[in-house]
This record gives sequence, C-alpha cells and structure tokens, in this order.
Amino acid sequence: MILIIDDDIAVRSSLSLFLETEGYKTHTAEKEGSALKILNTYAIALVVMDMNFSPKTTGEEGLALLQDIKEHWPDIPVILITGWGSIDLAVQGMKYGASDFITKPWDNKQLLTAIKTAFSLQTTDKQEVISREALDKAYDFEKIIGRDGALVNLLSTISRIADTNAPVLIEGESGTGKELIAEAIHYNSQRKDGPFVKVNMGAISSTLFESEMFGHKKGAFTDAIRDRQGRFQMADGGTLFFR
Repeated sequence: MILIIDDDIAVRSSLSLFLETEGYKTHTAEKEGSALKILNTYAIALVVMDMNFSPKTTGEEGLALLQDIKEHWPDIPVILITGWGSIDLAVQGMKYGASDFITKPWDNKQLLTAIKTAFSLQTTDKQEVISREALDKAYDFEKIIGRDGALVNLLSTISRIADTNAPVLIEGESGTGKELIAEAIHYNSQRKDGPFVKVNMGAISSTLFESEMFGHKKGAFTDAIRDRQGRFQMADGGTLFFR
C-alpha cells in the first residue's frame, strides 16, 4: 500500500491512477493530519509526498512530516516530490531519512524505478548481517581492508545498493576512502564493464563546466580547436563519480 501526500487533488489523483494501473494499491492525503491518520490505520509500505503543502509554504511542513514519519515508522521508505527550485530542500530531506526524490513534472518511469529501488532496499535491509568472508565470496572488495563491524556493515550496504540504479551520496572526511567506496559500488554493479569516470569538481572552473560535462564541437568557441567528448558521454554505460 502506497500513501500519496500532496495538497493538489490533481496530483493525488494522477499519481494514484498511474500507480494503481501498475498494480499498486494506494491511499491519498492532502495534509499532515490526514496522512498520519492513514499511517496509524493502514499497513503503508511506502510514502510518496510533496515537500510543499501549499504555494505559500517553503517546505518546513514537509520536512517536519518527514521527520515524524521516520521517527514513528522508520522502516517505511519515503520518496519526496519537489520542484527544481527546491532541490536543496530535497537534499535536506534525504539527510532526514528520505530514500529518494523526484522532480516535478515527474517522469513515470523514473518514479517506478525509485519505488522499486526503495522496496528492494527495504527487503534487503531485513536480511541478517553476514560476515566479511561471506561478502568477499560474493563481491569484489579486495581493495578495502578490514574486519571491523562498522566496515562490514558498510560493505553489506554496498552489496545491496550496487545492483540498483539509485544515485549514491558518499559522505566523509578527506582521506577516509570515499573513492574506494565509489569504485566498490561500480565494480560490483551491472555497469562494472563500463567506464568509471572521476570528476574533480574543485578543478573545473565555472566557465569550463558546461564544456567539461557535456562536451563541445570544434569551433563552438574561440579555443575549441577539436571536438571534445563530455564526461557524461564518457561515462555512458558506466559510473560517473563526482569528488
């Protein structure tokens, strides 16, 4: 059962109709009170919610409801809906426990992928913790050394997300091995035979960013003396790692 939370009845209706044609059962709510009542009454497996409950709000209500949901129903994945102007708000929501976010106007295929990924991760989260030996038999973690419990849990997380198409945010201080983790995700994914392209964002000036990421044709501007392939094209079929 999927709960859809949005103050716009047209959004609630269209999302509900689409998801039900895809085989999901849905409930809808327009605001916090009705959403919490449904969560307390029905076995909700996933929540799709807008961050803004009215044109005049700035998202605080959405963040508050997200925190409430994750506090009382921590196992229910939450997918956020937001406009392009509220991407920072969506990122903040991810830090509060949301599993993913999609932007308006949403793409139905992207929404289904986000839902399937959330359900997949929810299922694997319930599996018992396995040992480093068992992980090494099934996955390629040869570059990552250690048997500490926290590290094994991290490797277990990598093994679960590597097979998905979900974007991954890796946080940590400089020198803690973020690039090793990114490589481990890549080489244990279905994209392992594709390129692993690293992009040092700090080394790209704002004037060259578009050219570096999307490429350019010869003669497109003064210094464009030859065609240049962008990083997105270079990483096609593989993984693009921003560091």
